Amino acid sequence: MIFFKAAIRILLARTLGLNFLTKASGTNSSPTRVLFISNSFIPTLQLSFFKPLANAINRGELAVRLLSEQQMREQFGKRYREVKVEKWIQKQISKFNPTIMVFCRYSGPHSEYMTMLAKKLGVATVFHIDDDLLNVPPEIGHLKHLYHNHPLRLKSVRHLLNNVDLVYCSTEGLKQRLVSYGSNSNIKVGKIYCSGQILTLANNRPATKIGYMGFDHAHDLNTVVPALIQVLKRNPKVKFELFGSIPKPTQLEEFGSRVSVISPVDNYEKFLKKFSSLQWDIGICPLAQTDFNTVKANTKWVEYTSVGSAVVASANTVYDACCNDDCGILAATTDEWVEALENLIKDREKRFRHVTLAQKRLREEYSVERLELQVLEVLRSAKRCFNQ
Repeated sequence: MIFFKAAIRILLARTLGLNFLTKASGTNSSPTRVLFISNSFIPTLQLSFFKPLANAINRGELAVRLLSEQQMREQFGKRYREVKVEKWIQKQISKFNPTIMVFCRYSGPHSEYMTMLAKKLGVATVFHIDDDLLNVPPEIGHLKHLYHNHPLRLKSVRHLLNNVDLVYCSTEGLKQRLVSYGSNSNIKVGKIYCSGQILTLANNRPATKIGYMGFDHAHDLNTVVPALIQVLKRNPKVKFELFGSIPKPTQLEEFGSRVSVISPVDNYEKFLKKFSSLQWDIGICPLAQTDFNTVKANTKWVEYTSVGSAVVASANTVYDACCNDDCGILAATTDEWVEALENLIKDREKRFRHVTLAQKRLREEYSVERLELQVLEVLRSAKRCFNQ
């Protein structure tokens, strides 16, 4: 896939000590030059921009470069927050000469300098945010909580929210949250956050494997552990797999090898290949009832659907819309989770129908092409906001 090749080129460039990727062949017109600024080559950057924009990059309509906090650390070590780094930043920006700058979940240093420099150079700016980065709870993990709630990171996020030309939000709920905080920037919400393509077609087979894919969200999984215990006890042929960094809940130790943990895969291409190979019959999307979760996106539904898994998700969450019309099953209580999982286990036709309908929705509403159009419109909107 073009996206994967583009991602590999970036990773290769980083390995070789380079800090950019550009692609501007095949066209006589000058490409839009997009400078992405992030803490590192984070998954959000890959999913929200490089994946949907890969075709535009390949067509020569866009030229892109990555400037990251990680690069600053590699260049300056512990002194990466010092003022002298700004001269290096200015040099990188000057080399690339961007027409637009996109801060993707950025909470690192020198955001004030970079937005000032952008205004001076006549460059439009976007801040892409897909979580409430001003209120990251301790439930996601102690170290991540400390990381995101460092006063300097919070200051950087607040500055970007109030000083870029356009804030690009992942969900309407997140937009309303930011408005309640007093963000005075133009805010645009995308209709979709994560795009997908079918990697494994719906398969009418007996359901024997339930899975959960996640990172640092053990508190979400814990909400459905009581239901999983009941289902595993009553269905001895069913296995449960965890894919990611979440450890096996101690309550599930009694099931021995029927509950297994698969280590996370950092490279997104390899992650998708591994994910598809697991052949989960059912993927679960539990969300604890927290303020942080109310503004999250439905990424898990997209990824589960792409690999042919039927979805059971927490009700009264972001999953309500994508799961309607039999594209998933919603559950609120332990009894409802047990009933939903066992219905899919015992009725293979029902499970097959759910996956088939979900994959139809994926093709029609969550395509890479649709997200590409959305992101390109965001870039155009930022330029319009800058010129107002």
